[in-house]
Amino acid sequence: MKNGPLPTDLDIRGLAARGVSIEGTASAKNLPRLAQADCELVGELSAAFVFERDEEGRYTVNSQVQAQVLVTCQRCLRPVEIALSSGSTMACVWDDGEAAELPAMYEPLVIGQTANLNEIAEEEILLAMPVTAVHEEDCRSAEQKAALGMEMDIPDAKSARENPFAVLEKLKT
Repeated sequence: MKNGPLPTDLDIRGLAARGVSIEGTASAKNLPRLAQADCELVGELSAAFVFERDEEGRYTVNSQVQAQVLVTCQRCLRPVEIALSSGSTMACVWDDGEAAELPAMYEPLVIGQTANLNEIAEEEILLAMPVTAVHEEDCRSAEQKAALGMEMDIPDAKSARENPFAVLEKLKT
């Protein structure tokens, strides 16, 4: 088992043939697509990979990735820190044709001779990102709450409201 910074040029098929496990970390400078997604890494990303061959001889990769990221809250537009965790079981394929033939339990991992574990871990975190990031507590401003209160004129539950079926009651008697 290797521990430290994630390696960049690996023969994943060779590692799977030997049943190797690798744990490591990645810093923001090794994950450029996170910055492109307006996502800032807090600390380091940690990842664990287990390379194996399945019963049909496929080269597989089991991954577990965790990271703390800072993104923009879609409600108040201030930063919000989110803990992300993702795991998947992937099968190594050469092209999209092979990927289409994989069983549903595997995610395709299209790679050539070598692969970069930083890129695989980064992809896992990007896929784990929520569609809409918001603070867990209510972060609406007083102006937003006031505007929502005016837009959502909710009648009081105790207020007398004419029953739409009252006409049927009159017909019954």
